[in-house]
Amino acid sequence: MIGILGGASYPSTILYYETLNQLYHKKFKKNHSCPIVLYSIDYENIKSNYKNGWEVVSALLREELLQLISFNPSCIIIANNTLHKAFDLIKDELKTEIPFFLTIDLTKEYSIKNGYKNVLLLGTKFTMEDNYFKQPLIDAGINVSIPDEQERNMIQEIQVQLSSGNPVVENQLEYFKALNEKYAHLDAFILGCTEIPLIYNQLNTTINIIDTLKLQCDKAMSIFK
Repeated sequence: MIGILGGASYPSTILYYETLNQLYHKKFKKNHSCPIVLYSIDYENIKSNYKNGWEVVSALLREELLQLISFNPSCIIIANNTLHKAFDLIKDELKTEIPFFLTIDLTKEYSIKNGYKNVLLLGTKFTMEDNYFKQPLIDAGINVSIPDEQERNMIQEIQVQLSSGNPVVENQLEYFKALNEKYAHLDAFILGCTEIPLIYNQLNTTINIIDTLKLQCDKAMSIFK
């Protein structure tokens, strides 16, 4: 049974649920649907405390994860990339043998496996500018580029709209098409935000995509034999 910490944000949580069930049904056919325990948190409790520092956020995340752990899933996915920074601060306190499938680890492994040396990181403004996602990749010999400041601001605006439940619109698709053209010389694009796949699922692109949401779901499928 796969455990999902969801709700941050709810549109991307839906995408996790859909993706896992699609993969499971493809694997086992018939009328199978994926065994999932979805613990959907009220994200406001955490997000409103970002200004108070990562120790506060990590303590709140710890309580939510302990609740999910109590359901005894076989593995856990955190359906939010930013919270991986907070997870790093409290992972040793959880004292559980349940494996966590973390986007940064999976992205590093996937990039090395595919020989990607120069990648573009797309995500929230915080994810693009902070080192929590970039540094492990850099330490592994991967060059990580980010969009310029104006582009980061626009990507953040789009992310906020999507995380609020607004549908993808044409001007958003056109914006990411322009980004594709500008950064097409790089080996791959990392979708380091769980809402950006909502955009790229509607784009027909030849860019090599590292979808962190899909990496987590693929890894979670490995528990089923």
